[in-house]
Amino acid sequence: MFTTEVELDGAMMQTVRETHRYLKEKLNLSPQYGENLDALWDELSSRKYPISIKIVNLDEMVKLLGAYSERLIEVFTEVGMYNKGVIIDFNADKDLPI
Repeated sequence: MFTTEVELDGAMMQTVRETHRYLKEKLNLSPQYGENLDALWDELSSRKYPISIKIVNLDEMVKLLGAYSERLIEVFTEVGMYNKGVIIDFNADKDLPI
């Protein structure tokens, strides 16, 4: 099975609501996706096929989402440790800003 590669642009995550809609589209999340961090964890931790998620413009995401970005980064980090089929690359264009 091949690995799906997805690039997420932090500059596209301007509000919490827009972020979850963007993630739903880019990560091909289920129609039942609840558009919150718990639902994101559920979707990615149970994913059956490999996916590589590269996050660019992370500094912009942090600026736009503030403290929520820290929680989002934490979910991505934890799901990457839990589900070895989910590879997260925060350094796609530069170092992690927080």
